[in-house]
Amino acid sequence: MPIVSVVDFMGEIQKEVTVERGTKLLKALIDNEVDIVHTCGGMAKCTTCRVTIHKGVPTKKTQAQQDRFEKRIKSGQSQFDHPAVFLSCQVVVESDMTVSASETFNSVIHDSIGKDTEDKVTPDPVWLDHEVPDWWGIKD
Repeated sequence: MPIVSVVDFMGEIQKEVTVERGTKLLKALIDNEVDIVHTCGGMAKCTTCRVTIHKGVPTKKTQAQQDRFEKRIKSGQSQFDHPAVFLSCQVVVESDMTVSASETFNSVIHDSIGKDTEDKVTPDPVWLDHEVPDWWGIKD
């Protein structure tokens, strides 16, 4: 079973969890009490559950994430224009990975802790190939 390592902004491991292959990343983080914001309940609408994947970057991404990120980038939010940034609600854990949450409940104030997330990726995913450039230095 894959191991998901959660690191802080300094790269220090805060938690390591073993999850079943095929588990949605957001669900794995929530079930293991990792501090991560998820206000829309894992529907790829709010982008608060985004993570940087330092190791184990997926080779697929969903159309829903791509559409949401393109909209944010066009509005000038450059933090969405990085090949290792994903919505954790749109990632399926297939192998070991190291991640850090962009927003945590300890780092930001939100009106809602978020709805419960489903076990499967929603909306029904349309998977796109995701190429990680060598020059980013994040390929395994």
